[in-house]
Amino acid sequence: MPKRFVRQFDASTYKHGGSGLYSMAIRARGDFVFLRGQTGWDLDGNLVGKGDAGAQAEQACKNIKQLMEEAGASIKDVCKLTVYLTDVSYRPPVYAMIAKYFQDVHPCSTGIVVKALAVPELLVEIDALAVIDR
Repeated sequence: MPKRFVRQFDASTYKHGGSGLYSMAIRARGDFVFLRGQTGWDLDGNLVGKGDAGAQAEQACKNIKQLMEEAGASIKDVCKLTVYLTDVSYRPPVYAMIAKYFQDVHPCSTGIVVKALAVPELLVEIDALAVIDR
């Protein structure tokens, strides 16, 4: 199976700026799904949860679930999460949302505190990798 691009977009026309052609997800070699880091932006580009890390994490998890389905997979296929926080105090609300959406999935996870994300309004970003379980 060739690579399949899910929700490809031209960042130069994206209202948050940037340049280049990107995908929200790529399904490769049949069973692998790579997702773009997900944030408090919904899939239409609207910021959800300004100032609320838990709400942004919930939106990121909703995006992951939807993008996995669009790639022909399930959130249960997620194997690895990398969670980026702009403040360590956001851990409790963010990981509560991850626990809610990834209950019974048990992915590997790495948490990193960073100085900033793409724009100042973003408090959390969640990167996901998946292998489709046949």
